[in-house]
Amino acid sequence: MRSKKFTGRDIDIMQILWDAPDSMTALEIVNQHPDLTMNTVQAVLRKLLKHELVKINRIVYSGTVLSRSFAPAVSSEEFVILQMKENVKEIEIINKTALVAALFKEESDPKKTLKEIEELELFLEDYKKSLASNKKETNKKKKALT
Repeated sequence: MRSKKFTGRDIDIMQILWDAPDSMTALEIVNQHPDLTMNTVQAVLRKLLKHELVKINRIVYSGTVLSRSFAPAVSSEEFVILQMKENVKEIEIINKTALVAALFKEESDPKKTLKEIEELELFLEDYKKSLASNKKETNKKKKALT
């Protein structure tokens, strides 16, 4: 999956595909959303396909013509994380603690916030262990080289 900035139309079409119970052809997308033109949908699908955000799920008949049916290749959560990573790269001065704190402050459901904090604590403990383990291995390799 390549990272890139995406337009509102790109995100609209991704949302349509995420919400769909099954993969969709370009024509089905246009028929379901008349504010979109076939040219726009096809151009956006080509772009999303190039960036590995959608996949060709199957080839289906659309009338008498064979058409590609598209499905998301990433979840909406993966997409948001990809976009956040890209934005954080551009703004290197951002503090990860401040970012996480801001996200928690925006949440209005205290139960959901507590659950996510617990999940984050477990992740951080595992991540600390992983970093400590990697540090020990690096030190062993350095000692072996000297």
